Amino acid sequence: MFRLIRNRFFHVLLLTFFFTFGESYASGLLIKADVSCKIWWAGTTCKVMRDDPVPAKNGKIILQSAQNEFESFQLVLSPKADMEDISVAVTGFTTKSGQTVPAENITVRKVEYVHIAKPSGTRHQAGWYPDPLPLLEKTFSAKAGMNTPILISVKVPKDAAPGVYSAHISLKSAAWETTVPVELKVWDFTLPDSPSMRSAFGLYSDQIRTYHNLSNDDELKQVLDLYYQSFRDYRISPQQFFDQYPIEKTVKGVWWKGGTFDPDTVFAGKYSYQVTGNNPGMPAELIEVNPEKPYWLKWQAKTFSEGQEYLVTVKSYTADKKVIPWQLQGMFYTGSARWKTDSLFLDPVNPLVYEDMVLSRPMPKNTRYASVQLFSVKPDESGSKSGTAWFDNVQFVDVATGENLLPEGDFEHNIDDLQMEIDFSEFDVAARRYLDEFGFTGFRVKIPELRPGPFINRKTGWFAGFVNGTAEYEKLITLYLKGFQDHLETNGWLGKEYLYWVDEPKHEDYGFVREGMETIHKAAPKLTRLITENNPGPEIMDVTEIGCPVLAKFDPVKSKVWIANGRQMWSYLMTWPKAPHVNLFIDSDAMNLRMWLWMSYRYRLTGILVWSSNVWNTKSCSPPGVLQNIWDDPMTYMSGSLTTPGAAAEYGNGDGMFFYPPNRDPNNDKTKYMTGPVPSLRLEIMREGIDDYDYMMLLEDCIRNARPDQQNLVKKAKQVLNFGTEVFITEKEYTKNPEILTKYRQQMGILLSEFNKK
Repeated sequence: MFRLIRNRFFHVLLLTFFFTFGESYASGLLIKADVSCKIWWAGTTCKVMRDDPVPAKNGKIILQSAQNEFESFQLVLSPKADMEDISVAVTGFTTKSGQTVPAENITVRKVEYVHIAKPSGTRHQAGWYPDPLPLLEKTFSAKAGMNTPILISVKVPKDAAPGVYSAHISLKSAAWETTVPVELKVWDFTLPDSPSMRSAFGLYSDQIRTYHNLSNDDELKQVLDLYYQSFRDYRISPQQFFDQYPIEKTVKGVWWKGGTFDPDTVFAGKYSYQVTGNNPGMPAELIEVNPEKPYWLKWQAKTFSEGQEYLVTVKSYTADKKVIPWQLQGMFYTGSARWKTDSLFLDPVNPLVYEDMVLSRPMPKNTRYASVQLFSVKPDESGSKSGTAWFDNVQFVDVATGENLLPEGDFEHNIDDLQMEIDFSEFDVAARRYLDEFGFTGFRVKIPELRPGPFINRKTGWFAGFVNGTAEYEKLITLYLKGFQDHLETNGWLGKEYLYWVDEPKHEDYGFVREGMETIHKAAPKLTRLITENNPGPEIMDVTEIGCPVLAKFDPVKSKVWIANGRQMWSYLMTWPKAPHVNLFIDSDAMNLRMWLWMSYRYRLTGILVWSSNVWNTKSCSPPGVLQNIWDDPMTYMSGSLTTPGAAAEYGNGDGMFFYPPNRDPNNDKTKYMTGPVPSLRLEIMREGIDDYDYMMLLEDCIRNARPDQQNLVKKAKQVLNFGTEVFITEKEYTKNPEILTKYRQQMGILLSEFNKK
């Protein structure tokens, strides 16, 4: 009993440490102070608030880095009086023996603040928070009694010699000047070009096009490449880098388009043709005609509702297959819930007139081709009409000869005629740059032929009009996915893909999900499937290679079983849950995003996912013609949550938004921005965690490959990697003190350097 009480008492003390002493933890060291200004520094896992007190403890700027690593820190000015036109210059780093890290490898950014008027959750607070990190390209000012941080990053080359380097930072204004020394210790090991932790961050190109005021796709490609460079520098990967470089699929042997070959509602044979709403069904090829001859269009039709009006019309085309406008050959028909015969007579001489109104004219004299158009409703401009109709035995008859010019109107196909050509040329351009050159760890594959939800008849897919479950669909999906799989394998990209086609399914949809996952695996068994879940369970884990629950719902016990059975496990963060859980909000503790990676290591998670990195505006929420200015209001709003524009439920500050657009006044500034994004302090913090994870994985490699004379190092490495409750207990009980992680990382760096000694 005493032991139980003592353990509970210890647990309470530990939580008190986490949540009382660490709640708004700010660390730093005072470098120098003069009559004008105090200068201090802090690491990146620290949100320096404007009114934080200047640290009392003195200390130098001492950085420690692996080769091929970005190392950053914050230099903070706390002036006694307003200072204007401050400039910053940083020298390159050099050793006493002449080794260098050039000044070109150093980046200086201004740490700017955004105002949080609406806290992300009940435990969050309003106020000014540091987050945007624009490049410092001109002089700046610093207000009296207020902290003004700048962020300085150095990219240590992968071939940098181990040792101690030094540099100087020069700060100057009209009436003030000072110099700050910086020491950099480069360890004797190298971070991999591609991080050990895989990642998947969404990126919306339409938002980039809008906020950068871009005019065409070529401009968008140029700017997207700059965004991807930022992704690379922050060691994360976009979900889709090939939206502008699509895989082109050409299906041959399908004679109709726009509708669905329905095996469940037929007049005769295997299929009828189902069309819905404003989208017409039509033959894939034009019909050659003579406008001086009469034609008789006949068909069987059935509508979803009794008395539903539908439209059948014929479009006319010139000899070079251009549509002839302002012509109408067609009529509206009253449908029936039972199959019914109808027809349209195309008279070459007389128009069809009803009560002195011309309903259908003869085909124009310059007509050489025609196309039958089958609508299930009276189409309107807005596409608001809904309704379904089925057609069968459609015939386009030359009255003079009796020949049916549309033999495919019975909607039957010879499966041997179905073939597919896949053009990977555009995709390969992007893959070579972003997978091979940039080292992105993976990419999301969406499959339009697999529906993201259980729609009509709970069918999981359509391919060229054929529904899942038919032999034609199975052949086409296999041709595509198997071809995609083989192409990836040939080029060394297999395994970087993840087929993430359904998001957060509900338990009642698991049967639907299972069917789709099994369809993928049957067609291409080497492709990797991923599923995100709010409530992960074992029911569908056997049909995914990657399980990805929201971090708060991750189950370490179940995960061990899934991983032991060959499953990878990732996690994701989103709008829920709020503090005290690990989350991604601007108004959260600095430690959150770095701690995500430490938890991932402990739980053997191999990937992180966030739904978006640049949601700057939600169309259904913003008033018409108005763009949200994320610099003024960093809240992300819920799409479609309310019908009134300008009013919406809130996700959280910075949720789905790790980059800022360079345009700070999107409603008035129409400048074309051919530049990259403005990154955030949260990205800097997360990169620290991604690098921490690499240190851990490299140390594991050293343990596995240790020489007999390195067993003492092995023992120390295992102790370091077996970090305890001083780091975290659960995903909502963790230290806010970055110095704890810094000390662990320092131990790992020393050990890795020792392992590398000959």
